[in-house]
Amino acid sequence: AIADHHPSLADNLLFSADDPGIFMSYWSAGIYVVVAGWRQLGLQDREIASLLDSSNVDLLRRYWNGAFHYQEKHFDERLTDFCGSLDSAEWVRSLTAAFSRYLLQEMRSM
Repeated sequence: AIADHHPSLADNLLFSADDPGIFMSYWSAGIYVVVAGWRQLGLQDREIASLLDSSNVDLLRRYWNGAFHYQEKHFDERLTDFCGSLDSAEWVRSLTAAFSRYLLQEMRSM
């Protein structure tokens, strides 16, 4: 079944070289800036705290560094390690949704 299919690292790397993958790469790396700001501001939310307890956070930090700084190797380990995490795409989607929920809630309470 498609739901049971986990893309291989090679699949992920091929995807990252295509237009949708480039956009997803920028989105994934950019969400790390939100994570860093969240932590620096000391904001609190149970769902977000649970997501930030993932080992994906450090992989995402390294991914951000690899995506936004010059790399001699196109498929630097900072990029491939995050892509190799089986739940990285779903985790980023969940994290984005949780940040969106929190920030909309905050805006509405003003």
